[in-house]
Amino acid sequence: MPRPLEFDRQRALISAMKVFWSQGYEATSLTALLDAMAIARSSFYSSFGNKKSLFIECLQLFGQRTQALAISDSRQTPAPLMIREFFEASVLRPPQDRLQLGCLLVNSILELADTHPDLSALAAEQLGHIQHRFEQVLCSAEQNGQWHSPLSAQHAASYLMIINQGVRVQARKGVARTELWASVENALALIALSQAPTQPPNA
Repeated sequence: MPRPLEFDRQRALISAMKVFWSQGYEATSLTALLDAMAIARSSFYSSFGNKKSLFIECLQLFGQRTQALAISDSRQTPAPLMIREFFEASVLRPPQDRLQLGCLLVNSILELADTHPDLSALAAEQLGHIQHRFEQVLCSAEQNGQWHSPLSAQHAASYLMIINQGVRVQARKGVARTELWASVENALALIALSQAPTQPPNA
């Protein structure tokens, strides 16, 4: 009978995700991962395989958590509010140090496109799931009369993802939170997703 794991695997995975998010894939050493995850090398290999397979799990976890961030399944919440909450959770609520990390998925696409195209493609796939979620929300809202725009739900969702990626890259560059939110506000207004303005905190 196999010996049970002596650590919380999910907690260790989240710790590893934070290291990759902060340092990037290439710069993250196995030693840094073991220290953050608080596990022995033998436990690492038996539970996660290797650095690449661990990173794949981290990308998937980050994608799942981003999808669940604010885009809920509630049909009672108007689309403008639902999508606005997604951006509020991404831009307004995180502490400054986390905001400046950007997005693990976007970071990974940019970092790994030439060196690890398979990992870059996986990060892009996770972003595609989020974009598809935007599209589902907008389609439902259009059918329910909650959203009216000359753009199709598909094109609006694509535009929202471009804004999401751009804002996260700008955050990594240290652009002030107030400027980031102003960009979001303008983008939402252009596709008829504007609500009463939210006052951003001081950057």
